[in-house]
Amino acid sequence: MIMPYVLFIMVMVIILFASNIIMSFTTEDGAFTLNNYTRVFQDELVYKSLKNTGVWVLGSVAGQFFMGMLVALLLNQVKKGELLFRSVILILPWATLDIVAGVMWKWMYNDMYGVLNEVLMQIGIIDQYISWLATPDMAMLAVIIANIWKGFCLTGMFLLAGLQTIPQQLYEAAEIDGANAVKRFWHITIPQLKPVLLTTLMLGTIWTINYFPLIYTMTGGGPSHGTETVVTYIYRLSFRFMEYNKSAALSNILFIIILGISMIFLRQISKDGDTA
Repeated sequence: MIMPYVLFIMVMVIILFASNIIMSFTTEDGAFTLNNYTRVFQDELVYKSLKNTGVWVLGSVAGQFFMGMLVALLLNQVKKGELLFRSVILILPWATLDIVAGVMWKWMYNDMYGVLNEVLMQIGIIDQYISWLATPDMAMLAVIIANIWKGFCLTGMFLLAGLQTIPQQLYEAAEIDGANAVKRFWHITIPQLKPVLLTTLMLGTIWTINYFPLIYTMTGGGPSHGTETVVTYIYRLSFRFMEYNKSAALSNILFIIILGISMIFLRQISKDGDTA
């Protein structure tokens, strides 16, 4: 019964993907050209957006993994009220609409009436308000923190599911042998979670590269292109500058980059599966 919908989605994906490739190799008059790709590699903003994307992905994925692992380990110990804790900690940030989350964090970062500056002033960490979104470096840090909050819950859910599949007998045997908590985590938890870790890392990296609403709502790629990622620049080229052919070429290049990253992860996951 779901086959018609699956076929419809597949046809739409194939049509849109093919039209994007054709558009990237044609001019506005429909003539074949490689000039669109040449213009991409000659554009300094492309290289800046690639660098920003690297910082954005590295900071976000690392933060989401740290927070997700910490929350998963804590929730794995909860025996009473686990449904309530999981709903509040894991589901609430993930279920919040991207636009709503972006506006919420933008208000929190406001240098005049933002709650973040007020809290930091009250506890004595800062002595004057910080313009979080006014400079490129601070703006990038601000959107990464917001993205960590938005995305750690999904990482935490994956890791929590993986933790619950680890046999407790392994921990009991290690504890009898004298292994402390750190050794049990390093020699039991991490090896047992490795397939989940690699899969979650792959999905988190791909999603973060393609993530658009939060960063665009908060900064629009500014200030001074300080938070301009590849996807925000593709959007700007298409819907601000109407350079559809160039944006199609850049999106195809991004697709190749993501495909390469995915192949590396899948190869490692397959290798670990064969070893196991």
